[in-house]
Amino acid sequence: MYLKSAINKISNRLDRFASKLVKGKVVFKGKASRDVYSSVEDLVDMHFKHYSSETHVSRTTLDLALHLLGGKSANIIETGSSAWGTNSSLLFDGYVNSFGGSFKTVDVRLQPCLSLRDICSSKTELYCDDSVSFLNTKLQTQTRIDLVYLDSWDVDWKNPVPSAIHGLKEFLAISDKLRNGSLLLIDDTPADLSIMGKVQPKYKMNFEDFREIHGFYPGKGALIKQLLLSTGRGRKIAHEYQLLWQF
Repeated sequence: MYLKSAINKISNRLDRFASKLVKGKVVFKGKASRDVYSSVEDLVDMHFKHYSSETHVSRTTLDLALHLLGGKSANIIETGSSAWGTNSSLLFDGYVNSFGGSFKTVDVRLQPCLSLRDICSSKTELYCDDSVSFLNTKLQTQTRIDLVYLDSWDVDWKNPVPSAIHGLKEFLAISDKLRNGSLLLIDDTPADLSIMGKVQPKYKMNFEDFREIHGFYPGKGALIKQLLLSTGRGRKIAHEYQLLWQF
């Protein structure tokens, strides 16, 4: 147990060091040959059966978002590359590999880029960078985004404000590229106490205390939701553990 912990610490330090060297400078392209699916339903079923969990809490909203793209070519952006859990990066790569378009994913850590490049198709570009910097600089020539998935900066449920502020900065950096029909999907933004209790029961009290003080529930997309509600821009499509919005 001690040896495993020591190895993990060394690995994390090496990853942080390597990330500093390449952050904002290196982009990897996927190089795997992947199956092509004829329907979004088949793609989602395969993904959650083989690469995630068929009962994953985020399956419903991810499934809905991809179905709303309609099996058509799409430009997809993700912050917080995922090579575990939902394996969302692999799911989005599966979509553009099957139906066309492009997929760009960014993470401040180098390790997800290295893990994903061998299993994603050439339709995917993997960036090691700060997500806000990436959105502000690397997407200048991209005129439209069909789906953006915000999943960086893990929420500390005892202190959720930094994650929410970071999420808001991401949204503001990309807001002008979200046109009519564009989709915004945000992870770790529980709709209410019952959802929080199913996914993060340990922090139910912190979750409810935040609402009592501030008037709304915390999460990665908490401040984004408040902004969108106040401006009347777009509409809520679904809100469970993830928030799905359409413009």
